[in-house]
Amino acid sequence: MKKKTAKRRPSKVVNLLFLLVGMLCFVYYFANGFLIRFGQSLLWLWPLIGTALLMRFALVARMIRTGRPSPFPRGFLRVIHVLVAVGLVILFAVEGIIIKGALEPTPAGLDCIIVLGAKVNGTSPSGALRNRIEVAAEYALANPDTLVIASGGQGEDEGISEAECIRRGLVARGVPEERIILEDLSTSTRENLRFSLEKLENPDETSIGVVTNNFHVFRAMKIARSLHSGETYAVPVATSLFSLPHYLLREFFATCVGFVTGAW
Repeated sequence: MKKKTAKRRPSKVVNLLFLLVGMLCFVYYFANGFLIRFGQSLLWLWPLIGTALLMRFALVARMIRTGRPSPFPRGFLRVIHVLVAVGLVILFAVEGIIIKGALEPTPAGLDCIIVLGAKVNGTSPSGALRNRIEVAAEYALANPDTLVIASGGQGEDEGISEAECIRRGLVARGVPEERIILEDLSTSTRENLRFSLEKLENPDETSIGVVTNNFHVFRAMKIARSLHSGETYAVPVATSLFSLPHYLLREFFATCVGFVTGAW
């Protein structure tokens, strides 16, 4: 007689991890919303992920409590497990590429740096934009022959253009106004770079640095190097550890779209 193989029971410890991570997703969502703002792009992904994890926890907890098998067909569950595994592999691979891009070195003495715009709250820079201004000012003061292009248009809920906000921040930090060029019409990263390059007399003979947050470096450099045949480098800006998970998740989707469509 063949021995019946015992069915593997779901692990309570693993299931509790799903509960913990699911709850943390909701905590992170509300903390981001209250401390920064709820209108951030793709912030809704966190409660969506949290809901999926909590549903998985509830299903397995019911199986453990009642001793009954899953109500879903085994084939369906296998497909779900394969899709999740493939998704995680893609996630870690793309995030690895994004993080590697942020480690790109920045040479001194570039002809020009382009400061990419970010959210302006009224007339004050958001945290991300303020950090970009500070790094750009440090580079400009350390390299007195480097021009600075402040790039970014004005959103409907912004009191001034992102370019003007950058200009004010640079001047307040000691960068001479005559070294700053304004580009205040762009509405996207591609436009930031294209319109900024148009401000230069000989762009392909000009070495440039792109000042942007570290999580955004990989995608920004893909765009910059598609538009500029000259020397092009990144000037990475550190991101707060609190905000970094959300920005990395958001950048994952933007990078995937770029890989699939080629539209960086």
